[in-house]
Amino acid sequence: MSDIHWFIVVGILLVLLGFLFLTLGRKIRKDNRIDLIISHHVEKVREEDKQAYCRIAGAGVLLMGIGFLLSGILSPLVRSALTFIPMSAALVFGIWLLIAAGKKYNR
Repeated sequence: MSDIHWFIVVGILLVLLGFLFLTLGRKIRKDNRIDLIISHHVEKVREEDKQAYCRIAGAGVLLMGIGFLLSGILSPLVRSALTFIPMSAALVFGIWLLIAAGKKYNR
């Protein structure tokens, strides 16, 4: 397979992963679905903090989804390893938001 085919395959996989993360992030953020993150947090996050926790954690997952989606779209267009920079930055910041939400509201 030529290089362009690999970038197309990687792009398609990243776009699919992006849509998965966007769907999960929306469910976490809008529907307050803590159980989609980890079942431990269902018991440890107080009921009054549940909405704030889901807002921050959902934003982190949404951000990761945007990073995957952006890198997936750019991959076949640019055909360079530099297209993974948005994904990497979004993963770092999204995981940071998940950790910050866990530290703040997980009692």
